[in-house]
Amino acid sequence: MDAASMLEVYRRDRRRLLSFLLSAGGGGGRALDLSRVDLDAVSADYALECVATGAEFNASEGTRRYFDERRYPIMIGSSSGNSYFLLSKPQQSDSPPKEAAPSMGPQAPAQENSSPAGKPRDFFRDAINASGIGYVTKDDNLIDISSQQVNKVDILSLGLPRLNTELSDDDIRETAYEVLLASLFVSGKLHFSEEKREKKHKFLKGLRTKTEGSNSSPQVEDCYAHIVDLIRVQMEARLGNIVVRTHYAKFFQISETMDTLTKRALRHISSKMTKGQKDCVCNGKKDRQAPLAISIYSTGIFLTIVSDSTIQDWVVSVPEGRIEVLTIIERYNQRLSSLTKKFNLKDETYHWTHNYHFNFRIYEKLLCSVFDILEDGQLVEEADEIVETAKLTWPILGITEKLHDMFYAWVLLQKFAQTGEVLLVKHASLQIKKIHLHHDVKHIELYTNSFICPVDVGGGNRALSLVDSALFKINIWCRRQLNSYHAYFSKNNLSIFEATLNLALILAANSTEDDCEEVTFIESPVGSTPESKLIHLLIVKSIHAAYKQVLISSDGQSESEFKHPLTVLANELKLVAEKECTTFSPILHKYYPEAQRVALVFLHMLYGKQLELFLETVDHSENSKQILAASNSFELFIAQKLYSVYGEAVGSPFSNHLKPYTVGRFSSPLILQWLHAQHENVLEWTRRTIEIEDWAPLSVHEKQATSVVEVFRIVEETIDQFFDASLPLDIVHLRSLLIGITSSLQVYLLHMENQQVSGSTLLPRAPVLTRYTESMNPFAKRKIIEPTIPEEKVAAKLNNLTVPKLCVKLNTLQFIRDQLDVIEDGIKQSWASVLSAVRLLHYLSCMASGSALSENFSPTDESVDELFTIFDDVRMTAVNTTDMILNFIGTRAVFWDMRHSLLFSLYRDSVEGARMQMFISSIDQVLDQVCDLIADVLRDQVVLRIFQACMEGLIWVLLDGGPSRAFLETDVDLMQRDLAMLKDLFIAEGQGLPMDIVEKEAKQAQQILDLYMLKADIIIEMLINASDQMPDHHDVMNARRRHVHDAHTLLRVLCHKKDKVASTFLRIQYHLPRSSDYDDVPVKELSSKVPIFSDMLKRVTQDFVFTHGNLMNLLFFSELYHERNSSFRIRHGCKRYLPHLCYAICNRKVFVSETPCHFHVGACSRVIGLSSVQSYGKPLGQLGFG
Repeated sequence: MDAASMLEVYRRDRRRLLSFLLSAGGGGGRALDLSRVDLDAVSADYALECVATGAEFNASEGTRRYFDERRYPIMIGSSSGNSYFLLSKPQQSDSPPKEAAPSMGPQAPAQENSSPAGKPRDFFRDAINASGIGYVTKDDNLIDISSQQVNKVDILSLGLPRLNTELSDDDIRETAYEVLLASLFVSGKLHFSEEKREKKHKFLKGLRTKTEGSNSSPQVEDCYAHIVDLIRVQMEARLGNIVVRTHYAKFFQISETMDTLTKRALRHISSKMTKGQKDCVCNGKKDRQAPLAISIYSTGIFLTIVSDSTIQDWVVSVPEGRIEVLTIIERYNQRLSSLTKKFNLKDETYHWTHNYHFNFRIYEKLLCSVFDILEDGQLVEEADEIVETAKLTWPILGITEKLHDMFYAWVLLQKFAQTGEVLLVKHASLQIKKIHLHHDVKHIELYTNSFICPVDVGGGNRALSLVDSALFKINIWCRRQLNSYHAYFSKNNLSIFEATLNLALILAANSTEDDCEEVTFIESPVGSTPESKLIHLLIVKSIHAAYKQVLISSDGQSESEFKHPLTVLANELKLVAEKECTTFSPILHKYYPEAQRVALVFLHMLYGKQLELFLETVDHSENSKQILAASNSFELFIAQKLYSVYGEAVGSPFSNHLKPYTVGRFSSPLILQWLHAQHENVLEWTRRTIEIEDWAPLSVHEKQATSVVEVFRIVEETIDQFFDASLPLDIVHLRSLLIGITSSLQVYLLHMENQQVSGSTLLPRAPVLTRYTESMNPFAKRKIIEPTIPEEKVAAKLNNLTVPKLCVKLNTLQFIRDQLDVIEDGIKQSWASVLSAVRLLHYLSCMASGSALSENFSPTDESVDELFTIFDDVRMTAVNTTDMILNFIGTRAVFWDMRHSLLFSLYRDSVEGARMQMFISSIDQVLDQVCDLIADVLRDQVVLRIFQACMEGLIWVLLDGGPSRAFLETDVDLMQRDLAMLKDLFIAEGQGLPMDIVEKEAKQAQQILDLYMLKADIIIEMLINASDQMPDHHDVMNARRRHVHDAHTLLRVLCHKKDKVASTFLRIQYHLPRSSDYDDVPVKELSSKVPIFSDMLKRVTQDFVFTHGNLMNLLFFSELYHERNSSFRIRHGCKRYLPHLCYAICNRKVFVSETPCHFHVGACSRVIGLSSVQSYGKPLGQLGFG
């Protein structure tokens, strides 16, 4: 016995066993009628439970339990409970899946689903059920069965009456196949030959999917044979309500015995019709085909009631009974056929109107053959041929063109609801278009509309024709999803959204009634088309549904995130608006140009209602600031999206629904309050960090101070918080921010400036001018020249003003200037965004008021560039402080750090014994230190200042070196070599300072060396000429301001020149003391003394200076007196000075006159000369004594 026969035996035995059990104990104590119960679709477990417990058997519950059990794989009753049979070969399969397969089609929101969590949903049925429409069908008991698990369940139901016979889908499918064969037979499209051919039937024989081609075509006489075989395979694969993909399909095929019997009967009837033995009268005339088809159709109904195995036994055992039963069926059918036609249509029969619900179910099963059983949701290549073949059943089943289009669209949408294949919706849309294009004759139209189905509209029943009912339910399904398209659709299934929308628009365009309900929030414009009204309604409903969902979730989310619900609501609504604009609006805009405007205005209005309640009780708390920021950000987002789509066109019929939030009126005081508090914090932090700064570089690459980095960090944080607050800003807020930044930086720079000391405090005091003389008595007591000692306060500051720290300070100042530029650019860019936000709010206000957008709109009359000039004060302070440190760093390095090697050692006593080499090594170390610490942009400036200080130090040695420095003309060559050596050090073979700058700075020193090469007589002549050109009031000059040929320079060249002529001139003309009478004391010797001795020495020196000055004055004027008596004349023709001199010491001043005067003794002089001596014309200080 083959597998198919075994299956039939199993089914028969199962039915008999269930019938015996239920008859014995399933009636709850009373007799149970099982004649109308399909025992094949009754759960055996449920039947056993009823027998064991004595409960009353319920056929509906048994059927429901049967299909519930079919959801899961066949299990083995093992202890583990996790073993099951596979429909594929185990060796070719991987491990069982760990998670449920993803559901197909659009996804519904969780909050609207009353089914248990995680259970796959049937969205098509959910949409129908949520609309309140119910149907009295067998499938209503299976409403919770998933479409992905049980394909037998109709997801959509047309609401056809129940079948009294309680036929299963398998029975209807078999009957549909028999009716198809009968239709092909009576139409002469298909012939069944008597010759015996070997069958090689296999599962899916002749099936060709879209991915498989056909190498051969059937013969002309058998053109429908391939299609029939394909339909049978398609239908048999679905028998048992599962999609079979393996060789196990033979257990679920349409019975080959039934197929053989049907074809044998058709051949037998065909042979009798050929011999004229089968003639029937229908409506008073002979018609061979129609009565025959009806007879076969009635026989098919009978065959569906009796199982295949029963027929087989009945044919073998009781052949006479079979003929008698068929005769009875034939007579009954003839009597029905003789009844009066209701609509007088061609081929109309009694079954068209009285058995229409069975006919329509049969036709649905035939149309389901167009779907590929291997590729779920796909149509086979022969779909058109299958549909054309199915049309041959129209005379039997009473199908019209309009009904066909309706059923085909219905079947396609049923399949789409199971699979989510968007192509099916597009095909369904084409079929619905065809429905509206039909213009049948009156009788056909009356027949088509005679099938009435009740539908639930607005809570009440309404009778519609079958076609209108189907279209109405399809429309309800579309609207159910589109009314909440934010929940059902996303970017992943956007094509389904567009196809569903097109289907809804087709239904709306052809609707004879205005079924678009009124919108209570935002009305559609007057005169809109039905399509525009529908899209407007869908947008408002979907936005409102999404808003309600966000409103509910914001409460719980606010508690978990510790934020106010309004803040969470604004952020979530922004996501809704973003999804609307990027995902749905581009599609909706094609049919309704105002789609995005409606959605955004509606979202703005919904949130505005919630915000109004909060603004009534707003305070200065942090929550208020966050809510206002979120509200302003949401409003700006709405304005930006509106402007990006509609530009400057502010006119709209929805303007009256737009009300700006006016957040700025409430946020402005909060911003100013925050800025004031933040400025105090920044100032406090700046003072604290600058006080503990030790001026060490931050790192090898970041050479500025740590404190300035901290100051700018907190400043930048303040700026970021200011602009990231997402609150409306104006020029007052910006001005307050800039003032706070400027104040902090000014405090920092002022502290740096106060740490500096003047470079003049480090310059040594010029010693007394002397004339060179050889020491005759080495044991003679010499006068000691005290060097300059800075005050204790200055000395304490010098400890923090070392060259490395000064380099870090210079880097810090440069960092301030650079960062200030960066901050200014950043603030300007951020302010540009603020101005854009202001313009967007202005755009929204114009849209709300309906006024035109101003082209020259400016948010403020004050220029922002003028406001930023406040930073120029900081830059100027930084530049001035930089110049101060640059002027000081060279003086510090040369005149303080290297004073022993330069000022007090270079050329001391002799040039050859104290060359520049002792200074070169020290200056080289300083340069290496500077280059390691200073920023590249400042390196040349610092090195140049050090070189300038070196030149000043060299000039100081040459001109103010004191009694210990005296030079011969032969020493000049060595000193020039030393100068060249010093210049080469700073040029550094082209890697240092430019040569032209070095030569320029060394020019004065070179010129002074050139003076030492001249004869003394020439220098004396130059001094006399320079004295005549001296101005009346001449300030004391430093090395940079000194001119090489002025009287001061020439006089000091003569003082340091080893020349008798020069010494004699200075003795006679200037009465300068001898150099051998003085001795220079190096600073290192003084600093080595104990402090108490240093203080004593300082006081003694002060007294010594005063006494020495008086002594010098007396000696000087004594010589003048003797020279006057001898009628002395100055050599070299100098007759201008001292012709007849007398002296007088009076009131601390010495007066020189050509005539005698009274003398008063007083004390007034300095070590280097008589600064208070005056004559009638010029003070003697101009001659070298000042």
